[in-house]
Amino acid sequence: MKIIIVGGSFGGVSCAREARRLYPDAEILLIEKKAHLGFVPSGLLLLIEGRIASLDEAFFCTKEQLEAETIDVALEETFLEVFPSDHRIRTDQRELSYDRLVLAAGSSQDSTVLPQPEEALLTYKEYEAAKHFLQQLPQAESITIVGAGQAGMEAANTLTMIGKKVSVIESMSYPLFKYFDRDFLQPFLTEIEKIPNLQLHWSEPTLAVVKTETGFRIETADQGYESDLVLTTVNVHPRLPEAFTVFELHSDQTIWTDAYLETSATDIFAVGDLIQIPNAITKDTVYMPLVNNAVRSGIAAARNLANKTTPFRGGLRTVGTQLFEWYLASTGLTESDQFFYESPIVCHTFTATVSLFDSTQVHGKVMIEQASGRIVGAQLLSKANILEKINLLAFAIEQQATMEELTQKDFFFHPRFTNVLDQTFIWSGSDADET
Repeated sequence: MKIIIVGGSFGGVSCAREARRLYPDAEILLIEKKAHLGFVPSGLLLLIEGRIASLDEAFFCTKEQLEAETIDVALEETFLEVFPSDHRIRTDQRELSYDRLVLAAGSSQDSTVLPQPEEALLTYKEYEAAKHFLQQLPQAESITIVGAGQAGMEAANTLTMIGKKVSVIESMSYPLFKYFDRDFLQPFLTEIEKIPNLQLHWSEPTLAVVKTETGFRIETADQGYESDLVLTTVNVHPRLPEAFTVFELHSDQTIWTDAYLETSATDIFAVGDLIQIPNAITKDTVYMPLVNNAVRSGIAAARNLANKTTPFRGGLRTVGTQLFEWYLASTGLTESDQFFYESPIVCHTFTATVSLFDSTQVHGKVMIEQASGRIVGAQLLSKANILEKINLLAFAIEQQATMEELTQKDFFFHPRFTNVLDQTFIWSGSDADET
């Protein structure tokens, strides 16, 4: 079997490695249009924080590593056209035949709304863009971040830490709105509004970014802001070469796939940020451009290349991060998402302590299906590192567990690390409201 994979980020690399494990005799070729593969988007922040010594360390995989696994890699080669009926593709350098083709071209951070003056809208996602931002950073005293999702808030956290004057502009009324309810974030929001070198501008859609003689001017629906440097962290969207229009697409321009990640063209699969994935709670398909979804979809596609036996289970939108001394984590539905869910939901909030001898508070919110008691969503917030707990709650949702079942699970106890009954901390100090 001859397998060609287009795209060298998380989805493509995961697919290639799993395919090699499953099909030891297959020919596997991964094609990437850039001069490198495997760049970690948060590498820019890791370098600024001193966690890595060079941007060249911000890669989860290299060409040499894949070639050592007998996976052929072609860099700086651009996919141009596909001929599904002939099982053939054309690049800017050659024509190739395939038995199975996997599309893993990823997503773009270029705004589809904002005008983009040359080198004005600087992004974090690509290696070259990160290099360009780093070159401008030492001379910049003020930096404006457009977008207050996870990437934008992580950038704000890092840049304020090194003494920059940071402004965050967001069209929604609060940050991280995809993952958290506003009332739940109030302890976090109250504190970050007091940070001296951080200015937050909510409910202000950005209309344009204009290059000036001294820096940039950011035009919003309300007013304009001057800044030495700009970093855009707006939502990503599928990177679709014109050739991909031969496939059936959703209205958001993601590629349609069946349950096994095969596209409308036989023997051609799509993964990662190119596709919608099943929502494990609502049972519809949604766009969830997260690294964990790209990795898992790449693995699932590989398992279906010889025979379609492994449906992709989708995801819950599970995230975790640390911002301004706070740890934040979320999975599944938020209270704001309730109109996507057919059954009534009860929202249960709680406050607990980290352990018997650590009084650091943990704030939590759990969304529960009223009729069955099943958990359908959870949010956690604390100044202690509680990020790993979100994985337990995500697993409980996937298993359709109820709150009662969760309290009967066997968890370890240690007074330094847990409360008396760690599994019941989500009930302590509780109040529940039907929504």
